[in-house]
Amino acid sequence: MTDPADLGAHVQPGVATSQGPNRPLNADAHAQHSYRGTFAAAVVDGTGSTPEVAEFARVAASVAARVAARETPVLGIVTAAIPYAEGDDDDSAEPNGAIVVASVRAGGYWRIAYAGDSSAYGLKDDGTLRRFTTPHTLGEEMRQQGVPDAEAAAHDHKLRHNVGRVPIYGVEGFEATARLLVLASDGLKLPLDEFRELLLEHGDDPQRCAEVLLAATRARGSRDDVTVLVIPHPDRPATTHVTDERNDRGERRPEEPARPAEPAA
Repeated sequence: MTDPADLGAHVQPGVATSQGPNRPLNADAHAQHSYRGTFAAAVVDGTGSTPEVAEFARVAASVAARVAARETPVLGIVTAAIPYAEGDDDDSAEPNGAIVVASVRAGGYWRIAYAGDSSAYGLKDDGTLRRFTTPHTLGEEMRQQGVPDAEAAAHDHKLRHNVGRVPIYGVEGFEATARLLVLASDGLKLPLDEFRELLLEHGDDPQRCAEVLLAATRARGSRDDVTVLVIPHPDRPATTHVTDERNDRGERRPEEPARPAEPAA
């Protein structure tokens, strides 16, 4: 196991980002930072395609990663949200977007926090892939209420939570274990089985893996900006033994939330 004081020095993420084919600029942003042995990374998906939105995404990602490395991902998001808070008015002119932040902990653990539909996926020790985050979107709320997926999918672009609403709705945070963590903007759209196979095939080369994931989602027709970070845990080799993540009573672990967060009405 890596010395906790040296974790940050041993994290070598792969990064790939691409402007959407019909977008005037890439309004996604990512950042990574190490502080006294703690590594943290953030992905921000700006809402819109203006220079102001792109600058918001860059600043928010940088602030969130730096604070997450010093404190926690939850505090990273809260700090990044302060300059862009909407208050009680959703019609704020401030730029906005979705965010996901993670920091590494010893023993194969990650701290993860998010607001919106940027995502975190984890490749587990037994080779399974799990999506740790549930999108804070109207479409996902409709699915949880039993609306057919074909109808709900038309509302997946409507965010119910974002950086500007953090002071009202808070931040969803938890711990999870994974040998490979993927942070991505919502432009990454791949079937879970294909996603898993690409991680298993290319996970020993995080940079190549990030590039392959981006190429695969483009091949499937994604027209949005796409940003992908593939982050190997320094305490998890490329191949590890199978572990059982449930306790004797089969209760859910923190990375298996029973349902998505529900913003206040």
